Amino acid sequence: MLILFALLLAGVVAVLLMYVMQRREHHRETLRATVLAAQVELLKTAATDPALARLAAGPQLAAAESDEVRRHLFLDAQVTVLELQWRSGALPEPHLRAHAAAMLSSEAGRRYWQRARTVRAATVGEDSKLRVFHQVFDTACTESQAAASH
Repeated sequence: MLILFALLLAGVVAVLLMYVMQRREHHRETLRATVLAAQVELLKTAATDPALARLAAGPQLAAAESDEVRRHLFLDAQVTVLELQWRSGALPEPHLRAHAAAMLSSEAGRRYWQRARTVRAATVGEDSKLRVFHQVFDTACTESQAAASH
C-alpha cells in the first residue's frame, strides 16, 4: 500500500512539474510574440520619419539614401512578421521558404539580408526554431544570388 501511495505521489509531482514547465514555455513564447509585434510597430513608426528611420536602420545605413533606409525598414518588418508567424506555428516551413525566396529574389531583398543577417544570427542562440528560420533565409539568399549571376 505504501509503495502504491509513493508511486501515486511521484506521478502527481511529475504532472505538476510538466504543467509548470509548459506554462513557463508558453509565457516565454507570449513574451516573444509581444516583443516582435512591438518591434514591427517601432519599424512602422520609424519608416514615417526620416530621422527615426536612420536611427532604426543603424550605422551601416547612415550614408544611404532615404529610400534605401525605408526599404530596409520595410523588409525588416516583413521578416519580423514572418518570424512571429513561424514561431507561433501559423506558418509552415514550405510557406516560409516561399516567402523567403520571393523576398530575396530582388537585389534590394538580398542587400537587406546581407546587412541584417549578422544581427539576426546573433539572436539565434540555442533556439532550434529560430535557427531553422535563419537557415531558410540564408539558403534563399544563396540560391537567389546564384540565379541572379547566371
